[in-house]
Amino acid sequence: MNGCGIMSSIDEAKQKLSELKHKSKFEKMVGAAAVLTGLLETHHIKPVIVGGLAVEIYTRGDYTTVDIDVIISDRGLAAELLRQLDFIKAGRHLYHETLMVSIEIPNNVLEGADENRIIQLELEDKQKVYVIGIEDIILDRLRACVHWRSTSDCEWGRRMLLLHRERLDMAYLKKTAASDSTAEKLQEWLQID
Repeated sequence: MNGCGIMSSIDEAKQKLSELKHKSKFEKMVGAAAVLTGLLETHHIKPVIVGGLAVEIYTRGDYTTVDIDVIISDRGLAAELLRQLDFIKAGRHLYHETLMVSIEIPNNVLEGADENRIIQLELEDKQKVYVIGIEDIILDRLRACVHWRSTSDCEWGRRMLLLHRERLDMAYLKKTAASDSTAEKLQEWLQID
């Protein structure tokens, strides 16, 4: 892609971001992630939302987060694109002052998760984001609950399990939990009515 095509994409992306100015915090975060997804897909890169924003999506807004954690295979390219979109470096985050949206790229590979379980969430205007699979975000919170003794992760992991119980791949959950020493806690969560 030539410089002109990239600049045109950046201009369009800036316009999309400006349209988010009066939206809710959640809409700003998902919208910013969608804009970044659109830019990165032109480079054949599929960013995946993980962490708190994934929990917020799967709990339908009951959980709230303050930043966007996204796995991107080319952190350097993502950081450069975000800088072109007026995000500034603030510690390990890139921050957009007008939108008050913060993005962190914690890793360049999706660890402890099955890439085949990633969902594509369709938004308006043909935008989309990719989100870690529901089983994998539950397992992520389960690991934090057990290994870090995080009561918040215990609560939200259990809530997601109960909210989505009917559509979960229980065999996958149990097999993965058995391999990372969290099976006992998972079994405890599954016994809750």
